[in-house]
Amino acid sequence: MNFNEYKLFSIEEKEQQALQMLEYYYTTDSRPFCVAYSGGKDSSVLVYLTVKMLENLVKKNKKLNKEILIINSNTLAELPPVLKHLEDSLKKIQDYANLHKLPIKVKEVKPEIKNTLNVQLLGVGMPPPSNQLRWCTDKLKVFPIDKEIKENFPDGRFISVIGTRRDESFSREARIVKKTVKDTDLKLNDRYKNASNLMPIEFWSTKDVWEYLFKQSNELMNIDFLWKIYSDASGKDTKECTFVGAGGKHIEEGKIGCGVSRFGCWQCYMVRDQDKSLDGLMQSGYKNIDLYKEYRDWFWNLTQQGWEKTRDVYSHRHQGRDLYNKGDELNSKYGMTMPKGLILKIRKKSFLRLLDLQSKLKETIITKEEIILIQNRWIEEGDLNLTAFKIAKKYNHTFTLSQDQRKNIKEAKLFYKEKLNKKEIKKEFDIATLKRFAIQYILNPDKVENKFFPSKKEERHIRKEWKKEKKLNIDIKFINLFYMFTNMSN
Repeated sequence: MNFNEYKLFSIEEKEQQALQMLEYYYTTDSRPFCVAYSGGKDSSVLVYLTVKMLENLVKKNKKLNKEILIINSNTLAELPPVLKHLEDSLKKIQDYANLHKLPIKVKEVKPEIKNTLNVQLLGVGMPPPSNQLRWCTDKLKVFPIDKEIKENFPDGRFISVIGTRRDESFSREARIVKKTVKDTDLKLNDRYKNASNLMPIEFWSTKDVWEYLFKQSNELMNIDFLWKIYSDASGKDTKECTFVGAGGKHIEEGKIGCGVSRFGCWQCYMVRDQDKSLDGLMQSGYKNIDLYKEYRDWFWNLTQQGWEKTRDVYSHRHQGRDLYNKGDELNSKYGMTMPKGLILKIRKKSFLRLLDLQSKLKETIITKEEIILIQNRWIEEGDLNLTAFKIAKKYNHTFTLSQDQRKNIKEAKLFYKEKLNKKEIKKEFDIATLKRFAIQYILNPDKVENKFFPSKKEERHIRKEWKKEKKLNIDIKFINLFYMFTNMSN
């Protein structure tokens, strides 16, 4: 059967095919099921299908001998109405399963504090995610899901039930075809060699998804809310979705049914300069969306002024320097310093603005644990004045350092005052660079030689190269900071 023939099937026929697929692999494959539930429309269909499949087996007096894990990844960056929908849905699914004695375990996972969006953007200084560097998916979703999967399926043997559909994009369809195991409904799983992917709604359209959901009860989740959040996020543009209240809900032929609405982090930067979902929610009158959007757009614009204004010349992770080394001299960037994380000035401004946003919202959008990790990262970059803690104190958050941290900062300040706070040195180096050297020297003097502390002239040269996007053949006499400081201290 080809895709065009499948389109002619009714939603009832498509449901039966999906249920048969799920039942077949549940009863004939020894591997347990793991259902990915994001709270969005496609994964909501998966939950209804999974529950109905188990109920059908009960009616047939067949033994339910395998537990099904329904897993949700809470990124800790969702808007309050979406987060509430997720929390309510997870509880309702588990309560329903318990009531009807269905072997379902619902599990919510969260990223480690060190990997949250706040810590990564403001503490680590990661630039906003892009198609070339989509670090957010791994840190916020994949890593916590992987950890839970390893705990539940230590041998890596399971079937991952996912709501991927071919009609979402041509590239996605091509990937699905490539991963299909011959003569089966299963797909290869890239992360676990003993696992397989199963896509019960692979050939469903967006219209099919909504039509199916509208036929379900609200026992497992609030479908009315789900429709509303998608509809509102799309701005209620009739080119994007339609809603006919009289006589129920209806998706017109040719309409994509709110398919363009995004269901995820309010700070998503993968959508680049304009987040239409936030625009739509704001137009629909959701409380405080304008404040979220204002911060999101402000941060985006702040970080898009060019590498020479926004990025550091040193790595925040190892305090070293990385160079472009692909190709040869024919590559205009060969030998140039690679741009690293966001400069501390941007992160400090953003941290202050985020705390101000939290104060206005009266919603928790950054935790005390995150603030501590952010400050710890800033200390390693020379923030000896504890700027994050001082800003947080204005918003009634108080923090204390460990004994070791107090000792290290005290020694770094003393080293800076006695060895580096000299007119002839400050003429050659930025104070921020000197303070970063001071704390790094105290933390690990044996390795400080391998780190990167450029002179003012060297940093200007690097930023000039970034602006022109090519290596400039200008002879600069670079100063070896490490030996200069070492000789002075002897």
